[in-house]
Amino acid sequence: MDKRVKFSSKGTPEMLNQATLFELEKNVTRPNRKQQILPYKRVRDEYWDFKTTPASIGIYGIHPYPAMLHFLVVRGLLQDYSKEGDIVLDPFMGSGVVAGECLINNRNFIGYDINPLAVLIAKVRTTPIPTPQLLNFLNLIEENYYKNLPEAVEFHNIHYWFEEDIIKQLSKLRKSIFCLEEADTKDFFNVAFSETVRKVSKTKYNEFKLLRRKSNNANSDVMKVFKEISLRNIGLLTEFYRTYKHKAMQIILENKNILEPSDLEDNSIDLVVTSPPYGDSKTTVAYGQFSRLSLRWLGLEENVDKTSLGSKPKDITYNLPSKVLYEVLYKITNKDKKRVKEVFSFYDELFRAIQIITQKVKKNGYVCFVVGNRRVKSEELPTDKISADFFESQGFQHIKTIIRAISNKRMPTENAPSNIKGEKDFTMRYEYIVILKKQI
Repeated sequence: MDKRVKFSSKGTPEMLNQATLFELEKNVTRPNRKQQILPYKRVRDEYWDFKTTPASIGIYGIHPYPAMLHFLVVRGLLQDYSKEGDIVLDPFMGSGVVAGECLINNRNFIGYDINPLAVLIAKVRTTPIPTPQLLNFLNLIEENYYKNLPEAVEFHNIHYWFEEDIIKQLSKLRKSIFCLEEADTKDFFNVAFSETVRKVSKTKYNEFKLLRRKSNNANSDVMKVFKEISLRNIGLLTEFYRTYKHKAMQIILENKNILEPSDLEDNSIDLVVTSPPYGDSKTTVAYGQFSRLSLRWLGLEENVDKTSLGSKPKDITYNLPSKVLYEVLYKITNKDKKRVKEVFSFYDELFRAIQIITQKVKKNGYVCFVVGNRRVKSEELPTDKISADFFESQGFQHIKTIIRAISNKRMPTENAPSNIKGEKDFTMRYEYIVILKKQI
């Protein structure tokens, strides 16, 4: 992957209905409404909940991904804090929702993510490919599939997650796709292959954590599942580029960590729209677990959990510019001295990331930081306030923080952070859109 058949009419109505809804919501409007003003410039605004609009429609229905930003939230932020032709940065881009909205709203985009699967999905969602070409290649893949003998694919615990016959079928399909020479087309079908892997495995499909089902999967015909997913994705991509006659915008996608050295120039970004990790991928949103089987089958590097923010516990130092952070760390320390090191490590690296991000933003440019306030040892970590503190220390003005209910993200309402049987805690019910402006 570069870091930087016939169409089934059966699925057409659903695709068209989704596309129509997508188009109706193209322009975000602001009706007259009451806003509840809370301390520290927090604003509870139900408008931003978008309760009646699914988050995974249109191109965002191509491959599931954990905790996606709602596209209408992104669309509203782009319209409020940028203009056509601006450069938008998402240093934690996930599966590319901000990238897709930049295409729709005629903004240039630069995005980074440490997960190669996320970058692959984002690339496929934002790369137009002629429909006849995709259909022809789908037919070619099917032809090669029935000609090929399965190649031996082995990785740790493969037989725990897949039946022997499924392994043989996936191996044949993998070989058939890898034989394709056209890079964009190969990426498109690798994304369909990744979703197929999830559907025919023994994992609980609707879970983002890697959990094994007790019963066998009913999806035993791998090619059938793959074709259905491919045709759906072809329909969604075709409808998206038919509906939105966007200008030719620059879309740059890189599989990298924001903390790594970059060629991105200082003072070059007009707007940052991003949602950083929540701080505990093992118990909150398990990006690494979600991607693991797909990455292994695709032969991509599997280091998401090892390179995520705060993956290596650190002793507490007292150089971070947030009083409220240390107040919570003190409370956690009294309950669990080991756990507090993990928490501190995340915020230490988040601050480092923010220092880099702030250097890239132009004077009078904006940052829209979408965060969740998770709980550790029953203590709430106000990541929105902590983030605002971090940005203010770097010359930014905190404009406001919008509170929206998480109504469309696929996240559990409870989890078991302690891994003690029967012990659970509430997860995030709201997310916070922290809006800041660069003053220097």
